[in-house]
Amino acid sequence: MFCSVLIRRLKEGASFEDFRKAWEPEPGHFGTQVRVTHAQRIDDEREILSFSMLDISAEDLNVSLEQLAAGERQRHDRIAEVIETTVAAGIYEVIAEVDLS
Repeated sequence: MFCSVLIRRLKEGASFEDFRKAWEPEPGHFGTQVRVTHAQRIDDEREILSFSMLDISAEDLNVSLEQLAAGERQRHDRIAEVIETTVAAGIYEVIAEVDLS
């Protein structure tokens, strides 16, 4: 299992809704079920965290990333219009899960 984490800072005057419109992929874009959570920093509403869990093998992840490259460039060009910078971005392999309930 993998997770994707992106932290972006919106341009001055851009809203989360502006970001969401630019971010929204075409239906079926990822070719598999992907659930993404967006969060806004509580002390800086211009900072947006996007987090997703990807329940796929390393091999399938690599194939998916290659297949998505062109479409992702177009989508990320739209996103670039509303963000000032990407603070952090990465795909991580999940190595531990802890239930603290």
